[in-house]
Amino acid sequence: MTNADKAPLEVIAASLRRERRRTGLSLTEVARRAGIAKSTLSQLESGTGNPSVETLWAICVALDAPFSRLLDPPRALTQVIRAGEGPTVAR
Repeated sequence: MTNADKAPLEVIAASLRRERRRTGLSLTEVARRAGIAKSTLSQLESGTGNPSVETLWAICVALDAPFSRLLDPPRALTQVIRAGEGPTVAR
């Protein structure tokens, strides 16, 4: 399932979890830095919350992540290697 197939709150929830893991911060620490309740952050990460733009912005600041990363997360890098152009692998 691509991000385009997911509901916006699902995309945001997955992005919040990913970004928090990236920083290695706990729910408690991110909530403290963002100035929100830990329960609010937990709801947002589970996809059950209804965040305001201000709340999401505060979380992004706490995570040192661009706001756009919540709505359009980075895609996996795809590399095309044509026959004969890639590294040689011994059989």
